[in-house]
Amino acid sequence: MTDRAFVVAIAGIPGSGKTTVAQLLSKSFGGARVVYYDQFQTITKMSQEQIRAWFARGADPNEFALTELVDELARQTQTRADDPSRPLLIFETPFGRLHRASGAFIDALVWIDTPLDIALARATLAFLASVRRNEGDQFVRWQTQYMENYPIIRPMYLAQREQIASSADLALDGCRPAEESVKRIAEALAQHGIAP
Repeated sequence: MTDRAFVVAIAGIPGSGKTTVAQLLSKSFGGARVVYYDQFQTITKMSQEQIRAWFARGADPNEFALTELVDELARQTQTRADDPSRPLLIFETPFGRLHRASGAFIDALVWIDTPLDIALARATLAFLASVRRNEGDQFVRWQTQYMENYPIIRPMYLAQREQIASSADLALDGCRPAEESVKRIAEALAQHGIAP
């Protein structure tokens, strides 16, 4: 038995379908654990000036220590001595292996390639769904900041596509049904000996 869980990272820009694929994959693999980057991210707390400055410096995700995320990945990848199977951990992240500290945990990287306009529409729909769930004030502020920053971060998304997609073990068409993506990921995981 290996000393830690097998980590498959689902990467893509916001609205690419990462969350949907991660949730469906978790169900397909008997409730596999999922770690969501968004629960630990700090970029949405930055001002436009800070984001512009970060982007001008090259938008290096390694400027963010993300210590809590790395600690969570370390905890979630631990295995039990009495369990001979190698569990699956799904890591939803926009950065893939670009963020070295969290990327060091990744055994297989999946890039969901989604056109920017479709991803933006999906992200907007997700924000609107949050408003309908009476989480309005916080998410309206988040949506406003996201839309204000979009012209600044759009080039970063294009750069991410180039950098992360080229290093991915599997690239998927984000316009295809999520169930199809999950099936392809499961087939790839089977080659690593990871089965539902």
